[in-house]
Amino acid sequence: MKTKLSYLSFLFVLIMCVSFTNVSNCIELNPTKEQIEDTVKLGESNPGKKIFEAGFVKQAIFGNWPEYGSGMIKTKLVDLAVMSAMMRKSRKSLSEKDAHSMMNTDVLTISYRGGDDVFMIKLRQGGTLIEPEKMRRPETGGNEPKKHGFFVASFPYTILDPNARTEIVVIKDFGEERYEVDFSSIR
Repeated sequence: MKTKLSYLSFLFVLIMCVSFTNVSNCIELNPTKEQIEDTVKLGESNPGKKIFEAGFVKQAIFGNWPEYGSGMIKTKLVDLAVMSAMMRKSRKSLSEKDAHSMMNTDVLTISYRGGDDVFMIKLRQGGTLIEPEKMRRPETGGNEPKKHGFFVASFPYTILDPNARTEIVVIKDFGEERYEVDFSSIR
């Protein structure tokens, strides 16, 4: 009986240790300095569009990014990896100051490439439909075909569950597109 009790105690302690370690299995809201440095290195070692193939960033993509009718979930770390990769492609480096200012954002950003008929991008978690704090169509410098648009929707982290399965709902003039994503697999 005593051996069985010690075995159960050991198992309980092991489960508690694993449960409370600093392993991240969801969107990282407060990245550590080490995570920031590792993410910048990841971006620099995968310059340009090559970053979209890196497993870390690939998990944040829905559809066939960067093609039409697809998007990317830009968390703090995903955005940092992409920005580092794009800076490296143009033979520049992301400054430490810029990296840390990117970590101060309080919104999750959804970037989507779609047609002029895109009206709104919303998120659904559980039974709740979440509207963006802000949605805009940034200027792309004429690189985007006229019939295609690039849209950015911002959602405050405070109203999101970073562990939840989420549905991205792209509402168009006539109908909508839905994409299932799992925030717990995105950092």
